[in-house]
Amino acid sequence: MNNSRRSIKIAIPVPIIIIVVLAIIIAIIFCVLNSSESNEELFWKYFAQAGDITQVILNDKLNAQENFKQTNSYTSNGNIAVILTQGEVSSKRFNVSTNVRHDANTNRTHADVTLKNGELDVFNVSYANSNDIYGIKCDEVFGSYVGIQNSNLTALGASYGINNVPDTIDKNEYVNLFEVTDTQKQHITDIYLPIIMQHIDSELYEKTEENIEINGASYNTNAYKINLTSDNVYAIIVDCINTLKTDTETLMMISDKLSKLGFGTEYADTANLVQKLDEIVGQLQIQDNLIITVYESDETNIRTNIVFGSKANITYDRIGNISNLSADISYQKNINEGDEEGVIDLNTLAQTSSTTARFIINKTINENTTISNIQIIPDIQNLEENIDIQINMGAIQNDNITNSFSIIINRIENEKQYTTTITYNNNIAKADTVEEIEELSGNNTAIANNYTPEQFDIFIKTWTSMFIDKLSEKMNTLGLEEIANELEQINIE
Repeated sequence: MNNSRRSIKIAIPVPIIIIVVLAIIIAIIFCVLNSSESNEELFWKYFAQAGDITQVILNDKLNAQENFKQTNSYTSNGNIAVILTQGEVSSKRFNVSTNVRHDANTNRTHADVTLKNGELDVFNVSYANSNDIYGIKCDEVFGSYVGIQNSNLTALGASYGINNVPDTIDKNEYVNLFEVTDTQKQHITDIYLPIIMQHIDSELYEKTEENIEINGASYNTNAYKINLTSDNVYAIIVDCINTLKTDTETLMMISDKLSKLGFGTEYADTANLVQKLDEIVGQLQIQDNLIITVYESDETNIRTNIVFGSKANITYDRIGNISNLSADISYQKNINEGDEEGVIDLNTLAQTSSTTARFIINKTINENTTISNIQIIPDIQNLEENIDIQINMGAIQNDNITNSFSIIINRIENEKQYTTTITYNNNIAKADTVEEIEELSGNNTAIANNYTPEQFDIFIKTWTSMFIDKLSEKMNTLGLEEIANELEQINIE
């Protein structure tokens, strides 16, 4: 095994994390403001109503579903369909079924993932969890489970040369990662609201009447707007960052969240984080204006629109029990800078040395479902290569949950269009009783924690190689030679 020091890190760039945190902070900041008759106070009064955007960002149905699964025995049945298309005539398809059962009394879970050829089972992989042991099994490779114990992970990671591993991993910490307590909200309001306000002169607030359309209906609104120059935006950001450097409470909150995401001490340690903030201030350049417009009808904010030059256009609509968040964001990156994280550059880079990616996000929440649509265009100069993702998460109704997911990947290779379409539909239902689930232990599971790195490394490499060989064989059986060849290439590497 390669003994070079490594660090576990979830692949979320620091700029995105900071943007998400700032989005939540901005939504929170104005929730304590009172109204008056001036355009300035009316703007902030109605902007404050958009504070419930945090419910859209944090996905309340995901939290509700996780709580449902933790507190009930349940079964879950699903189907994954994969369609591979080349051009307009060549198409291949395969299906995978999923069956899950969870016993709340023993806190054990078992899942089967089965590759299908029509109704025939071709290849099966099982997953099981009991207490703090998690394992997978493929009978065609090895008759027992292979797994890990979710305890003493710091020492286990260190033995493999992996730094910054928490002693245990609690998935609930990630589900609730961007939640902020009421105390934290009040602290942020008290510290950063005056900074923002002092940089916006009262004459910058405008009021007009405007007719807008939402969900096919027309609304006559009062539109309250501020138009901040790039200098205004720069001054606000720099002043807030400089204040953040001495704001221990907020620094600790951000540091804690970065640490849980797996970032090392260069980000998670507050002293190092302050140094990163200094670097950001030194590199930050703003060339675009920021326009924020709040649309009010019957003393209710029904739309908030934020436009940051050509880089971002974000709209949040809230009508009755339906909320919709849409965002069109462009991100320019120097093609020579690699994948270095932690640098925010809001400059428009020279076209000869940069590529522009575009992210189009639309999220709608109502009582029954949360629908998220995400389109990723890695390079806007090549629109034929893109990724479309749709996630439908249902509400809990009569102790049942229905979810669906799809991802469409379009790519060009050797001047040919290739499309991969993956869909997944599943239903989760509360169960009074479920079939008994086997307990995992050292007797039926090869647990990584019980072996030296040298012992387990040899075993898991052999297991993985055999697994890939078997899966490649099954793909050839289904006529999916391209996938089989890619799997064989992975095995060689």
